[in-house]
Amino acid sequence: MLALVVSFLVAVYLLGPNLVARFILGFIVPRKNLVQSRWEEFTRAVLWAAIPLVIAVLWAVKTGAIAKVGQVADLETVFSGLYSERYFGAHRAEFFSSLRSFFWMNLALLLPLYSLIVGVSILFNFLILHYNSIRNTLKSTQMKTLLATIVLPRVSEWHVLLSDMLLPSKNLVLTADVLTKSNTLYQGRVQDKMLNSDGSLHSVTLASPRRFLREQFQKAKDELPDTEIDDFWHNIPGNLFIVMGSDIVNLNLRYVREIAFASGSSPEEVEVLRRLLARLTESK
Repeated sequence: MLALVVSFLVAVYLLGPNLVARFILGFIVPRKNLVQSRWEEFTRAVLWAAIPLVIAVLWAVKTGAIAKVGQVADLETVFSGLYSERYFGAHRAEFFSSLRSFFWMNLALLLPLYSLIVGVSILFNFLILHYNSIRNTLKSTQMKTLLATIVLPRVSEWHVLLSDMLLPSKNLVLTADVLTKSNTLYQGRVQDKMLNSDGSLHSVTLASPRRFLREQFQKAKDELPDTEIDDFWHNIPGNLFIVMGSDIVNLNLRYVREIAFASGSSPEEVEVLRRLLARLTESK
């Protein structure tokens, strides 16, 4: 019985806070998936719960919340009764009296502990949702680094890359050059993405999509070396185009001005496209 109670207390005090925090954080964005051993997961959970637990204990002691409902003697009676059947039989009335105090003492610790965990988790959700605006507001490089250190490790890498979390300015949009396994090159504005349960990329949705006519470009370039790349982009019918993550070989992301993407390619875009074309030629 003692081992069962101790196991329950370890789960409630050390493992429970991590599970609650992960559950709340999962409502906002996909969490970063960490491949860890059981011991590493246990250590991470203990470290996550250690600071809130210390704060909860100090708060309960300072406010007298524990002293109002029980004493150390109650703990000794409960654990002695759980450990020894002979002690339990000889002190049955004292055991059940102390058991009630034991319950309220734990409740006095668990309420502030989980309140703190929930509050911190909600704060993290707020920082994640408003990461871009908060980051652009901060002037100090050290504060930006601190914000990134706190927030980014808890979010899936693909969400960070394919969302507006790192967008430098509202005047810019995130565009992508997507090279697929069939050696087809697509381009468009990143409209949305779908992630798997482990945080990996499932699909990317492109707005205003277009496909590069590689064969026509190679033929025209052989005849006329000064052929412009922009003339060989074919607009794909429809507003949105989905590329499955399993079909993506190379993904190049750029922050560009929306008008620039609509009117033509910038020198930087042309250079990126030349590199992708060189890779296509090598793989042919």
